[in-house]
Amino acid sequence: MHCRKVCISLLILAVSLMAGCVKTSIPDPRGLGAAPVKCSSPVDILGYFEGIPYRGDAAINSFGDFTFFAEPGIYLKEPGLNCSGFTVAASRYYFARNFSLADTTIDRLADSGPDSPFGEDWDFGYDLVLNLTEGLKRRAVLPFGQTAVIEENNGMSLRGFELSDRAAWADVIKQMKPGHVYLFSMSKDIKFKNYKLLHYHVGLIVPDDQGHIWLCHATRNSGVNKVDISNQDNLDPIIKANPDTKLGPRKILLIEAPLVCSLGLKK
Repeated sequence: MHCRKVCISLLILAVSLMAGCVKTSIPDPRGLGAAPVKCSSPVDILGYFEGIPYRGDAAINSFGDFTFFAEPGIYLKEPGLNCSGFTVAASRYYFARNFSLADTTIDRLADSGPDSPFGEDWDFGYDLVLNLTEGLKRRAVLPFGQTAVIEENNGMSLRGFELSDRAAWADVIKQMKPGHVYLFSMSKDIKFKNYKLLHYHVGLIVPDDQGHIWLCHATRNSGVNKVDISNQDNLDPIIKANPDTKLGPRKILLIEAPLVCSLGLKK
């Protein structure tokens, strides 16, 4: 029954997105001032959210209220976002889709519910980035000529490449181009209760027309922040904060999707 509900939810999401039925008028988030206008520079959109403090489970709902994924009936007095909340908020402007929080957290394969043998929400980040790009011309960005069909994989089989692999980073960065956004999900092997793997952190990467490659995410110590990874030395703090363990390497999956607007980008 749960699987059937999930399939129906995904079908409704896909049909509504492709048919243009999703509300594209995005309310300004409360307490942040006027939001970017339609077709603003992708980097300006990052700047709008940059500096928002980190708050666990916090997000912006489709009405512009700061709230929680798990408790959407609670409204925050001050702005705050976690990594998922930031990724959803920015994606609304990149894809001109006013996602509801419920749409972004659909358990796509019905494999991470409360009774999952792998642990509840073990693939939360994986589901989130795919729900946000549902219906778009997307692809998994992999190094060294590797390819993967998203629909033939899951959060265990499709994890991208090792976060600390500099050669892999160099190769995927060369593939990035303006006019696209690259959503990412980091994953790690864990040993806790029945959990074996966890997609634990998300964010996005935006190339601009000046040669910069901006990785932006929300972290506990810095809130929403961005760094230019066209200089690979700037990856050092991220790799250091997400170290490999004896259980296995940290990995990062990149999903490329086109921006709805590309004003300010060279053709």
